[in-house]
Amino acid sequence: MGQAMRGFFFCLLLACTLLAARSGPAVAADFDLSKLKDGGYVVLLRHVKAGGADSDDFDLKDCQTQRQVGAPGRAQAAVLAERFRAAGIAAATVLSSQFCRAKQTAALLGLGPVIEEPALNYFHWKLGGEDEMNAAVRGLFAAMASPDGPRVLVTHSHAFVALGQEKPPSGGGLVLRPNGTASPDVVGTIAAPE
Repeated sequence: MGQAMRGFFFCLLLACTLLAARSGPAVAADFDLSKLKDGGYVVLLRHVKAGGADSDDFDLKDCQTQRQVGAPGRAQAAVLAERFRAAGIAAATVLSSQFCRAKQTAALLGLGPVIEEPALNYFHWKLGGEDEMNAAVRGLFAAMASPDGPRVLVTHSHAFVALGQEKPPSGGGLVLRPNGTASPDVVGTIAAPE
């Protein structure tokens, strides 16, 4: 084997090693939602597809000034709701961002009353600085006790980034295990419906 070929294989091995180290520990492709009944887990879900745009002077109490869940998003939410039902999860503690697209997603899951949680809000200058909002998401998890039963949090892409995770597509998410820190353990994923 020539010097150039050995160099090529060395670079390939190095690139694969760096990629594996960067991606962190392997996580189950799609979490078995029936395990939520055991308690101890939190589903962090990105809202389903939403159309339109937030107006510059949006009002959290006026959905007409915000992006909203349309037909594609409702179809995604129906698939997610069926996944929960099929796993035997008929009710959960549901917390949501105060933005309409997140509250609409949370309601469409059909898991119970939706509790607004400002720490899950999307970053916007009207609501505070980015650092402040990222700290609010991390603080929410740092203060979170291990839940006794199913808990679902509906949020936006920035919350995943604030926790040091990649943002999932709309309707996707992670299953986390609170551990008393701002970095909950990632134990699985929720695949976004097509």
